[in-house]
Amino acid sequence: MSTLMKWLVMLVAWFLFSFLAFKGCIEKCCPGGDEMTTTETTEPADTALSRYAIDTQWGAADVFTNEGYEALRDRLATELEAGKRLVITGLYYESEPAPEGFANMGFARAQKVADLLAGLIPADQLKPMARALTDTDNMKEGYFSAVSFGWEDIPEVTAEQEEEKVEVVELDDRIVIRFPYNSAIKEADPAVDEYLDKLAQRLGQTEERVSLVGHTDSTGTPGGNMTLGERRAKFIRDLLITKGVDASRITTESKGMTQPVDANDTEEGRRNNRRVELRILTN
Repeated sequence: MSTLMKWLVMLVAWFLFSFLAFKGCIEKCCPGGDEMTTTETTEPADTALSRYAIDTQWGAADVFTNEGYEALRDRLATELEAGKRLVITGLYYESEPAPEGFANMGFARAQKVADLLAGLIPADQLKPMARALTDTDNMKEGYFSAVSFGWEDIPEVTAEQEEEKVEVVELDDRIVIRFPYNSAIKEADPAVDEYLDKLAQRLGQTEERVSLVGHTDSTGTPGGNMTLGERRAKFIRDLLITKGVDASRITTESKGMTQPVDANDTEEGRRNNRRVELRILTN
């Protein structure tokens, strides 16, 4: 065999070896290389802010209507009955400044919503009120629900006739105990006593704590009302202690006349403002 022929044979052999080696590597390192592959991608997290049927932002007296508002509005209109009124409770954080013309931001928001509903529900069947929320780290971010709603009977008796009656009202996040005018009560009312009995039994089985905040109407001086609010809170605290609750698990505070939940220009409104708010804390 000539030298040229030998070189040609060697060159063909080298190309054949290289081809087979390359193909084997591909099959070993990239199985299924002749098939289409699909890479799963993760969609970016939905970072849209949560919105509510009627919401607002920290520091804003305005309320915003969003998806679900029309259905909510229509439902409230169909629930209207004679002798009932819609309580519109404006929600606000304690640190929010009060807008001009209102005792707090809650009243401003409740009135905005009352204005929205005025064409569907008679004005005398709308009751704007307010409720303070505890400040949180992220309260200034995004949106939160501006109001809550509830139906109640329109009172058939005057507030003067009910003046000495103590009332216990259970809300979704607190218990409200309403007091007679200028009173911290010298002895337990049966309704209060019954509720505190149940609470003491519950606390005996859990590690929960109790926060008591006293409030007053606007009658009198700010200093006197601050003292009266503290007396009311301590009255409830002392009742719990007599029922076996350790004093270290109870805190008392007074807001005096600074956080009204109702207008102070009627007897009914002032009565609603004379209260102790009791909250059960889990941490």
